Amino acid sequence: MLPDLTDVALNEEITSLQNLRIVNPVVDEENKYSLTDDGNDLRNMVLTMSVWGRQQMDDSANRASTQIVEPEKDVSMSELIKYNEKLNEYM
Repeated sequence: MLPDLTDVALNEEITSLQNLRIVNPVVDEENKYSLTDDGNDLRNMVLTMSVWGRQQMDDSANRASTQIVEPEKDVSMSELIKYNEKLNEYM
């Protein structure tokens, strides 16, 4: 998704996020990194503030805002894709 990002730069960013306790230092069984509890809290705060800010912009322009509700953790992939598409309008 970030074609100009080198492996070295990616590893440095991951290490930095691990030092900040945002990303877990160990990968899961699929060899993927995950967020810590603090990382999830940060993610939720940033998403909430982004949606709130966009809704404030809509209010200022007299447009109706879409209500954004984060899906449950066990949501289907198709529902998650729909959520991400709607969320991207607000990011």
